Amino acid sequence: MYIVKEGNKTKIQFALTYENGSLAKVNSGKVILEIFDDSGLLFKKTYDINELPMKANYYYEIELPKIKGFYSNAKFVLTYEYNNIKISKTTYGTIERYSEKEMKEIFEKEYHENSIKTNIEEFRDDVGIKFIVKEFGYYRVYNNQTNKIEKVFRVDFIAKNLNSDTYKFAPTEVCLVSGNEKYWKIGGIDEIEIGINQEIEGYWIFKKPDNIEDLRLNFKIGDIVYDIGLSQE
Repeated sequence: MYIVKEGNKTKIQFALTYENGSLAKVNSGKVILEIFDDSGLLFKKTYDINELPMKANYYYEIELPKIKGFYSNAKFVLTYEYNNIKISKTTYGTIERYSEKEMKEIFEKEYHENSIKTNIEEFRDDVGIKFIVKEFGYYRVYNNQTNKIEKVFRVDFIAKNLNSDTYKFAPTEVCLVSGNEKYWKIGGIDEIEIGINQEIEGYWIFKKPDNIEDLRLNFKIGDIVYDIGLSQE
């Protein structure tokens, strides 16, 4: 099996052979092509071998659609199946990689489709801020220092200023609590000014908890401690 690039096109070329190396001509069967990068399966398609073009009367050719991945290195697995016959071949090549902007858009869409939606409110008279958890769940991010995709935990919220003056929203000691473990904030809003009767939307990112049962969100505003249970119902 060979990966051939012709201009903007990428093709898989392969031949079927017997154990002695001679070419095998088949009349039936299917070919399954799978392409993986380090994030998992990117592409899978099954072809009827009789519908694949044969070149030079000995090798078959599959023209690939445009495939992008989160990593440039990819594994190509080709499997021929017919009745109780199953033959697989693996090779490695390169594919086009998503830009950081494209990754961000994909991960954002993935998060909102799978996150837990909620409407948990907390209000303290001494602070004058209504804090509402809107959604939470696992989230993927690209770390440009390690060049890896990492799984983290994200909490989205709304903060509304009910004070009679502009308020500087700057929570401290922001973390998730699971049992005796704390997972500190590693990204998201640090501080922002909120106008009178205005609200802001934001989120915090945390290291991925080992266990999300009975998960709680903790932070302080001044000396006031917030301890919010993240219900999964």
